[in-house]
Amino acid sequence: MQTRLVRTFTVLAVALVAPLAFAQDFVSRVNALYADIPAGKRSDTILIPALAAMEAPPASLRDLEKARLLVPEMQGWKEALDWAMKPAQRAAIDALNKATAPQASPPPMAWGQGYGVAAVTPALVKARLYTELGDPPLLAAAQFLYLPKLTELNILANIEATRLQTEGKVNEAIMLMGRMLVLGRQIADRQFFREARWGLETMVSSLERVRDIAYIDFRGKHLLTREQIMGFIKALDDKGEVRVDRILFPKGDIIGAEQAVAIVMNPRGGINERTFPTTMAAMTSSEQPLRLFSEAATWKSAGAGHGDWFATNEEVRKLSDDYTKRWPLEWFHPLSSLPFERDKLDATMFAVLAATVPDMSELFNLRQAVRTEIVGTRAALAIVGSYYARKTFPPKLSSVAPEWMERLDIDPFNPQLQNHNRPPLEYFVPIRDQAVDAKSDPLPHEINIIGENGSNFSIKLKDDTAVIYSVGADNRKGWAKRVQNTVEKAPDVDYLIWPSELSLYRQYLSETGDLK
Repeated sequence: MQTRLVRTFTVLAVALVAPLAFAQDFVSRVNALYADIPAGKRSDTILIPALAAMEAPPASLRDLEKARLLVPEMQGWKEALDWAMKPAQRAAIDALNKATAPQASPPPMAWGQGYGVAAVTPALVKARLYTELGDPPLLAAAQFLYLPKLTELNILANIEATRLQTEGKVNEAIMLMGRMLVLGRQIADRQFFREARWGLETMVSSLERVRDIAYIDFRGKHLLTREQIMGFIKALDDKGEVRVDRILFPKGDIIGAEQAVAIVMNPRGGINERTFPTTMAAMTSSEQPLRLFSEAATWKSAGAGHGDWFATNEEVRKLSDDYTKRWPLEWFHPLSSLPFERDKLDATMFAVLAATVPDMSELFNLRQAVRTEIVGTRAALAIVGSYYARKTFPPKLSSVAPEWMERLDIDPFNPQLQNHNRPPLEYFVPIRDQAVDAKSDPLPHEINIIGENGSNFSIKLKDDTAVIYSVGADNRKGWAKRVQNTVEKAPDVDYLIWPSELSLYRQYLSETGDLK
């Protein structure tokens, strides 16, 4: 079987030699996008040696959500702490702080590693801390081998944040998650969909963890100081290092589609029957090479009804233009409500593009979630700071401005934005701000939560906390009676900011005896 596999790859390489003589230029085009990053501003050269030395987390900690939920009272904490305190993991934390440190002068730090074995050293290839493109190199077959190690770093950062909070170093815990936020921001600027998605998802999870840490302090010893709270609020403003408006839209997937078309189609003609099945099989089985045989057989018949070279290149242009035109637009722009060109793609006529251009609409949703998380985290910290200072909750959210922030942020999901208004997030204190029957005892406010992990639960809140939420994707105020932190349109759900959904889920598991 192994000999047969090697023979198949040899046939593939021979078949692609001629078209790849010019198709190599596409890899160079993507790598050229990082050419202007100064050597001293490359975060990857700082972090990757530390990632290579890092030990894998314990088997019980391989899931990021488990790491985010883990507290000292739970089983597995000692094992997690022992792992986090080893020298290799301490060095990784130090490298994270250095690689994401605020810069005295522009540009900011950036992840500048190129794609393919030719763009990295043999040591990185051996450590599997690079992007594998295969041989011959195909952009659409990219395997981002460094991303799993970054996820392990995220797991480590969450364990370290819990350790710091347990030792009373609450601000240090928040600042560490702020460094993970910045790392996510760096990866969000990468050139492929899967990289940008990882970056945006990491930004969301890091901001939620910041509020989780703040909520634990709010329920505990109130160790955060006024200066610390104000410092992090300012770090998240629209002029700070995580500016969402400057996140770039990835170009690598489209360039990869152009490369695929150049290889598998005859110029000004149709499918190249010699290169089409082997190339498409290599791209779609890059992470499962044993499927190469069956994939090649499948693709051999897929070229019959394919569009010609002119139509396929026109479709690439339409896909590219659609994504790049939408990316700078506001959430409520009329174009944003129309179907993406990718949704309308004929997967039979343009099989090459269906296989190489992912549905990148998810990036638009994740960016909107990041916006909401940033605005929400600033508001939540301002409420916490105000409460610490006055021992009572402010009458309304706008009361925190200008003391805690220059002016109140807007709710990114509120449709009043269309009329050039600045609608804030929704805010209330349970019982205090809700209509109650004067003849009855006031009831706690119940929040029904639809969790990302498939666990739905409810929590009852009294007037010893506040509630902050966005109207969410359905654009309607629902008093946070039913919440789901998603950008996908769902009826009658709000986007919960405070208390942190992560904090409430941990509380629910504790109350049900499932926190072990």
